[in-house]
Amino acid sequence: MAPNRSLTLPTGIECHGTALRIVFYYNGKRYRESLGLEFNKQNLKFASHKRESILYEIKIGTFNYAKHFPNSKHAFGKRRAKNIEELAKLFLETKSFDVRRSTLQRYEWVLRDFCKIYGAKRSCETLSPRSLVEYRNSLAQGRVGKTINRNLVTINAFLSWLYKMEYIERDLSGILDRVKESSTDIKPFSFDEVSKALAVCYQLQHRNIFTIFAYTGIRTGELCALAWEDVDFEKRTIHIRRSTYIDRGLKTTKTDRERVVDLMPPAFDALTSQLHLTGHLPTNEYEVELPGNVIRKESLHFVFNPKVVRAQKGSEYDYYGNRGLGRIWMKLCNKAGVEYRNQYQLRHTYASWMITHANVNVSYLAQQMGHADITMVAKVYGKWLEESNKKESNRAWNELRKMLPEGSKYNAI
Repeated sequence: MAPNRSLTLPTGIECHGTALRIVFYYNGKRYRESLGLEFNKQNLKFASHKRESILYEIKIGTFNYAKHFPNSKHAFGKRRAKNIEELAKLFLETKSFDVRRSTLQRYEWVLRDFCKIYGAKRSCETLSPRSLVEYRNSLAQGRVGKTINRNLVTINAFLSWLYKMEYIERDLSGILDRVKESSTDIKPFSFDEVSKALAVCYQLQHRNIFTIFAYTGIRTGELCALAWEDVDFEKRTIHIRRSTYIDRGLKTTKTDRERVVDLMPPAFDALTSQLHLTGHLPTNEYEVELPGNVIRKESLHFVFNPKVVRAQKGSEYDYYGNRGLGRIWMKLCNKAGVEYRNQYQLRHTYASWMITHANVNVSYLAQQMGHADITMVAKVYGKWLEESNKKESNRAWNELRKMLPEGSKYNAI
């Protein structure tokens, strides 16, 4: 229906097609916004009052564009309220450009869980210290401290983003306190247990794999992604430059830092043996994912190739997956009569051996294992460090006694 042109248009009100729109100036710039209302007497009165309200807010400095026109391309200021599920999707979209696939996947399942517990359709305006504490209490049911805290890190990042994007008026990211975590379950293997497991390992490649684990302490994904291009036999080192996802695919290391790991004789001999199994295989080009969704292409041939042991039907991969190595280690423990602990305990085994038997410098150990500093080593392996420190104290005193004059009462101790 055509608008009734007999009606007089108030100042600043236009008829755009069949709908009314408001015209106003803000910061010296002219804006025109459609109200989506038909041209009639009642709507003209509403439009006039709305324009007057906008002009008054502009005058006193409280004008919020997004509040009046939330869907406008010019909208700024506080965003209109949305439900938690909508905002979680927006958050993930922004993060997809900043983090790599594994981190984004963790964000996805944490936020999916948050929506399930808190309420996917609840408005962001319902977020408050009380509602978040209620969520935290529900999250804690049936979960261990480490899992709870990992979830809270993601949720706090989400809450901080909501505040920065002006969906909520207060930064609530400090409300969700971390819970107390139980100490890391570390059960290293003894020299005897590792020897027994390796003794019943009749596949040479498998024996080489678990020897490398025990005598270098590298992470599972780092070993899976180890290529001959990373091995320096002359310097007796390996260059840790990449890792793997649990579901395959190559990426940079956990800390995004490369490092050089020294090879002790058992590890060096295992790689020398392995060279005869896979050193001749062809080099292929692979994509390695870097932070920020950047892809680096590398020409590699992997040190440990599962196809050397058996043909994998339908498999396109020339390197092991994390789960596959875990299953192999379980079978070896059962076969050798060794109490089973997961394969990652071989990393802890390396650390405990280095601390308690080799009395190695903690900074060196942190570098070898790929920790940013000694803090994590001290936190995880504090028990063994205390024992080692006691031995170090005794060793220091024995050295100092040599400096004492003959006949000193301490020489007889």
